Amino acid sequence: MANRGQGIELRPVVDEIEEEGQIEKDARDNAAKGVDWDKVCAYKTMKVVRIRDRQLGFCYWGIVSTVILYVVVFAFSIEGKHQQQEPGVGTVLTKAFGKAYSGDNVYDASDIRFPVIEPSGAFLLTRKIAILQKRGMCIDWDEPKKCVEGKRKTCGEGETCKGEYCEIATWCPSLGDKNADKPPPEADVDEVHGLDGILLKIMSGIAFPSLGNKFFVTGASAGANNQFQNITVKQLLALTEPPSEMVDPAAMDLKNMVRGALIGVSFFWNCDVSADCEPSVVIKRLDSGQGFVQKRAHYRKQGGVETREALYLNGLRILVDSSGIGRQFSIVFVMIQVGSCIALIRVAGIVADNMMLYSFQFSAMRRKAYYQCKVTETKDYSDLQDRINLVEDAKARANTGAQQVGRSHGGGGSHVNLGLGGGGRGGLASAIIRGR
Repeated sequence: MANRGQGIELRPVVDEIEEEGQIEKDARDNAAKGVDWDKVCAYKTMKVVRIRDRQLGFCYWGIVSTVILYVVVFAFSIEGKHQQQEPGVGTVLTKAFGKAYSGDNVYDASDIRFPVIEPSGAFLLTRKIAILQKRGMCIDWDEPKKCVEGKRKTCGEGETCKGEYCEIATWCPSLGDKNADKPPPEADVDEVHGLDGILLKIMSGIAFPSLGNKFFVTGASAGANNQFQNITVKQLLALTEPPSEMVDPAAMDLKNMVRGALIGVSFFWNCDVSADCEPSVVIKRLDSGQGFVQKRAHYRKQGGVETREALYLNGLRILVDSSGIGRQFSIVFVMIQVGSCIALIRVAGIVADNMMLYSFQFSAMRRKAYYQCKVTETKDYSDLQDRINLVEDAKARANTGAQQVGRSHGGGGSHVNLGLGGGGRGGLASAIIRGR
């Protein structure tokens, strides 16, 4: 009976000694082996659950297909997001050749172009009104001042009301926007015709300094044709949006080209710097039919009186500009787009999972079944930790009580260490208290 009880009591001691020996042996073996690279290089991976459901499958693969099409078609093919893009520095040059006529007068390029040298465009004269002026009191037809209504129409001090407007101190006779269509009798009016045949030479180019030192020129590509290198005014006006044309001055009214026009010629470049490139050209009329005018004056003195020759010049104002974007393949941008594609694909899984777990289109039983497939619940580790803490407290109290008993009984009893390890201080009950 005693032998049976003693065997039961000493069993934990033997196990403890064997375990300690095995642990020490494993530790020595691991130290001898050195660094365990399998353990050092280990990584964690997610467990995948394959859900066999056509509705969720259509949702998932529909989103995946949409993301891939967006990246391949829109981001790569259309927008070129896989390429580095930089704005360019454009250059243009415009020249005019030919002659025009006004009655018996002949105008060459120096007469009809103001100024003669202007790289970004050209001004071609259609009508010139010239008048000799001196300072005096008259109506300012650039900004006419209306008379003040009352019992009698009045103006400011020293000013006289004439009709609806006040005569003020200005250059007289006045020539301005309000009376250009019916200028004063003293004015000389020359209406220029024959501008249809004026030849324009428009050259344009662009460079992208941050992407290389190559300079692209319109028409320089193999098989390209630069129609703007030799184009007449008539051909240019026919290409405008909306189309326009010059009209014989004898048949002109206020809406015809005698009042001029503002024409914009824009060269837009979208170039891959590793290949040849040609621009697209947009030609638009920008003045909304109001025409275009320049005003100039030449001053001089006659008999001690300051005079000036005022010029009111209508004409075709052609604005030319060159701008665009250069593109170059970049592995960095490719990786960014691929990364964004992978990240967006994750959205498909999130949407499908939420439909599977929370959508009311599935029954509660079906959602529960999906939940069991998708989610693995663990034990309540918080409750286990509480139990471990209780066991540790019980062990601490048992050790404290044993020490106190030993001191009071002169070192005898079951609490005495017999040299047999941790299990030698008592019988089966003490082993249970220590958590064996």
